[in-house]
Amino acid sequence: MIQDLEQIDYRCGMLEAGIQPDDLQVKTWPGEKIPVDVRKAVIEENLLNLGGVYGDEGAGDPIEYDYLKLILTDDTVEITVFNRGIMLLMSDDERIRRIHRVLCKLMNDGEG
Repeated sequence: MIQDLEQIDYRCGMLEAGIQPDDLQVKTWPGEKIPVDVRKAVIEENLLNLGGVYGDEGAGDPIEYDYLKLILTDDTVEITVFNRGIMLLMSDDERIRRIHRVLCKLMNDGEG
């Protein structure tokens, strides 16, 4: 069975004193509302193989937080990035750049 992208959840923001990740608003795009270019970017950037936690939670105050949940037919891929801006400047990690490109498309084209 071929996996289909059924939903995207995205939570982002700055974690200042007293703010927890769950306090940030979640934007949700059900399968039929996921923009075509976002769906294409997820595949092209191979995001389904990048699940995990990236960045240093202690590298900033406040902490920049990105959480992306890709819900597939029979699986879920979760990606958490701490301090994405710092990671892009200080790291040569292509995985962070790939995640960043998809998140930018989602934020620009996928207003949910």
